[in-house]
Amino acid sequence: MTNKTLLIDCDGVLYPFSQLTLEDFVSAMKETYRKDVKIDGKTQAKISEETIAQNKLGMFNYIKAICDYTGYNFDAFCRQMFSRVDYGKITRDDALYRSLIRTAHTQPVVILTNNHFYHLNNILQQRFGKSVFDFENNGIRCYDITASEKNGVFFPKHNPEGLAAFVQKIGVSASECIMLDDMARNIETAKKVGMAGVLIDEKFTLKQYLGQNLKNSIALEKEYE
Repeated sequence: MTNKTLLIDCDGVLYPFSQLTLEDFVSAMKETYRKDVKIDGKTQAKISEETIAQNKLGMFNYIKAICDYTGYNFDAFCRQMFSRVDYGKITRDDALYRSLIRTAHTQPVVILTNNHFYHLNNILQQRFGKSVFDFENNGIRCYDITASEKNGVFFPKHNPEGLAAFVQKIGVSASECIMLDDMARNIETAKKVGMAGVLIDEKFTLKQYLGQNLKNSIALEKEYE
């Protein structure tokens, strides 16, 4: 039986990305910095140019830069931002939850998202009727973008340095991990640092992968009985 750690993405993997898109997040982010932080277009453009010039890439590095510049609390920004996202579009899938829990009984399972805990918790509530606490209470550890922070910068999964540092943080080697992600560049990065990787999409879903994985585990158990 494999004991490799599954690193499972959230968006596009725990649910189809067609049900919630990048535009939903961008729209909520813009509304938050306009209505709550109240920065003008000139200041916003200045912050954007500076983060790009400093190679601080990705939505949450940008949000952090806005918060650092204005003194606005980062967690408060994220809370407000995700309160503006319509999670009602996410469909329920209790069968997938049962597969995740069964898998976690046979090998380590980790949820690793480039998004924020507030968002992840909202997804788990809408998709499974569960919280991050429920997942962790059932042995599935959950990590968000803040787990990748180093020297005030977030390192998303497509960054090899950040991904290598993350697996070290959770106490495993890269060769002991399998990344399940809907982004090809994240899978490529996983392979660069020594992980296996599986591309998940609407043609080959997480539920299908876990079903095959569980069947293989059962077959191996019978082989060694």
